[in-house]
Amino acid sequence: MLFREIVGQEKIIEELARSYRNGRVSHCQLFSGAQGSGTLPLAIAYARLVLCGENSSSRNSCGLKISELKHPDLHFIYPVANNLDIKSKAISVNFLPQWREFIHSNAYGSLYDWHLSIGIENKQGKIGVDEVSDIFKKMSLKPYEGGWKVAIIWMAEKMNLSATNKLLKLIEEPPDKTLFVFVSEDPSSLTETLISRCQIIKLKKLSSEKISKELISRGYSSEEARAASMHSSGDFNKALKAVGNKEEENVFEEWFLSWVRSAFKVRTNKEAVIELVSWSKALSKKGRETQKSFITFALDLFRQALLKNYFLNELTIFSPKTDFNFETFSEFITGQNIEEISQELEKAYYNIQSNGNSNMIFMDLSLKLTRLIHRS
Repeated sequence: MLFREIVGQEKIIEELARSYRNGRVSHCQLFSGAQGSGTLPLAIAYARLVLCGENSSSRNSCGLKISELKHPDLHFIYPVANNLDIKSKAISVNFLPQWREFIHSNAYGSLYDWHLSIGIENKQGKIGVDEVSDIFKKMSLKPYEGGWKVAIIWMAEKMNLSATNKLLKLIEEPPDKTLFVFVSEDPSSLTETLISRCQIIKLKKLSSEKISKELISRGYSSEEARAASMHSSGDFNKALKAVGNKEEENVFEEWFLSWVRSAFKVRTNKEAVIELVSWSKALSKKGRETQKSFITFALDLFRQALLKNYFLNELTIFSPKTDFNFETFSEFITGQNIEEISQELEKAYYNIQSNGNSNMIFMDLSLKLTRLIHRS
């Protein structure tokens, strides 16, 4: 990963390069930014600069090792959980081949994408104390190549308190030439003590223009790029999914269709409530990251329905893969109900994230939808 491969973030890249040239590399840095803004690829590109210098390329030894994510002085920590292959005490190193594949396929991928790739989509990955014990040993050793040692902690907000406290001991008394780069989408979840030890680098959401330009450079048509960027909300990963692999969206569309059909029927057929109860129970058995991703999908679909209802078809990119009559559905989404529907979905997302009872959350959301969807 090179700086020139990063989408946008030019000012931050310039600042990082300047600080390196001036010999001002803070041993603890926090890269924070919204999902899809490029925090992880930027962290990897920065690690490359620190480990290999400004003149490195994929052709020299150091640059090649970084490109393959096999540099002996570059270490990663990321949320994991036990799966069918790792039965107990899972740590990052157990999933290193999958991690490399994940980064090479899409360094802008989300936490949900990562969970899917290692078969824990129905669990919540975490960074525990065993993880920190492992990195503690690695960062305490001398560098293999005589320069820096770098640890990138992705989704640092998934680190529990015990792990944080143990890692703080190493950060407060770091070995010479060690760099810790914390990557977070929710820095408010980190302890104040940890944040106070780090230099904070805040990434902005990507503009539609930056996303569109990058998609076009990757071979997508200007129409595809423009439509995807308009609905990406500054999330490059979301834009890539809009023009690429839609398997996840197809599943979510089926769930959404079942949900709104049942909600519509309740007005004339009270027994349809039983369908909503079953739907809520089924979704509650999915992992929380899956649930949150579905809510995000539903929120975007409701907003696109509003645009279609107001004849802004050029801004609508949703194309049903099922027998979902999106045009008819959009007639029910208006300025009279979209705001409250959005608020209820956002509230459900927050409650899921806060480990609320997902069955109750989705049932409550479903009952409210039966009322709101008929308001016009």
